[in-house]
Amino acid sequence: MIDLNNIARYQENNRIEAKKAAGGFPHSLWETYSAFANTIGGLILLGVEEAKDKSLQVTGIPDGPGYVKLFWDTVNDPAKVSANILRPQDVALHTIDRKEVLVISVPRAGRRQRPVYIGESPFTGSYRRDGEGDYHCSSDEVRAMLRDREDSPADLAVLESRSAADLSPQTLRQFRLLMAMRQPEHPWNYLPDDQFLPAAGILGPGREGPKPTLAGLLLLGKRKALRDVFPKFRLEYQETDTGFQLSTLRPGPPENVFAFYTMAAHRLTAVSALLAAHPADRDALAGAMREAVLNAILHADYFSRGGLMIQRTAGELTVSNDGLLRVSPDEAKQGTAADPRNRGLTQLFSLVKLATGTGQGLPGIYSLWARQGWRAPVLSEAVRAGRTNLSLPLPRRTFSPEELTRQQIIEYLTDHVSASPKALAHGLGLPDGEVQSGLDALVRQSLVVRAGRSYRLRA
Repeated sequence: MIDLNNIARYQENNRIEAKKAAGGFPHSLWETYSAFANTIGGLILLGVEEAKDKSLQVTGIPDGPGYVKLFWDTVNDPAKVSANILRPQDVALHTIDRKEVLVISVPRAGRRQRPVYIGESPFTGSYRRDGEGDYHCSSDEVRAMLRDREDSPADLAVLESRSAADLSPQTLRQFRLLMAMRQPEHPWNYLPDDQFLPAAGILGPGREGPKPTLAGLLLLGKRKALRDVFPKFRLEYQETDTGFQLSTLRPGPPENVFAFYTMAAHRLTAVSALLAAHPADRDALAGAMREAVLNAILHADYFSRGGLMIQRTAGELTVSNDGLLRVSPDEAKQGTAADPRNRGLTQLFSLVKLATGTGQGLPGIYSLWARQGWRAPVLSEAVRAGRTNLSLPLPRRTFSPEELTRQQIIEYLTDHVSASPKALAHGLGLPDGEVQSGLDALVRQSLVVRAGRSYRLRA
């Protein structure tokens, strides 16, 4: 709540809107009500205007009680506003400099109430807040909010037009091997693929036999099938300005979200060894970065157009996904209202002990950064783009020449899967002995394993 007695200190922003309202309610009042409700909430001040220097000045309203009654009558009229999300204490009269000001505190609407709109249609009357202004929602934004209203997980829908042939046998094999390792006593480990897939929910009951679910296709689908169902969605991992010679190299595009997670997890686990000196710190950092990626996978809106992006620089890891948060940022950071957008994917990742659906992943990340004394992560929403971003400041270390060599080896093996010491030395332009010493150190750290005459990153 702002200090109303010192209102001149404030300016309009993404959570404060001032309206003079001397001659009644302006139409824009209801646009702002819709915008605040569909974004992060905010304060509407009636009887206040923005001066030329952008400060707020009290002008007052002529009939405070009358304005209060008119407001409640209108906000409760379904022909005018789709939903009244206010409590009695959210609308209050205040006297400032002997002038009456009506303060309306609009909360962020719950996902089952969004979009909050004015008029007859959500497609013509839905607004959001961006910066200091309200803007009319696009049809894609409205459809995204309408999808989020549903309690039935969209990713458990059965795709009648697809078949089990659209699933990648290689990714299925990797998934089942990991499940057998993480849950060796699970009875599904002993099922053949044609029984395991429907038992796990990767295939669902279709009109003409088992068909992939949306979650199953996302998890294990072949690239072409995923492009057919989600033509605008992409999965991308980028590394720029990391300070190392091979930082411009990056892994190729993965087939599906399980392959994407596996690739990113291996990469970030290797990166953590070069950012944290102590093994326990290294493991905690690697786990937190993997959790950030998994969190984005489970909360992404795969029907939107922007995709899922991981970007790593020397000082920061940013994980970005399509879809705004389904709960408030504070609830997400505290883990008090778990509400994954893709419950089908959550259930599938839980089979390999990588998801619980409790919402505790993000609080764990914030807790680790606080314990280490690192600059706090930033969870934010890019409203117009319809994206959620989590930025993790990374610790910085000064590397010895030996550590730089090991980093270059890790970079090379990430992009080339495996290589002999000779191939590494040639590719990196380093002496044979220096490369071999680096490989021996990485083997001792359990980051690299020998495979015949070649070396590869540990799975």
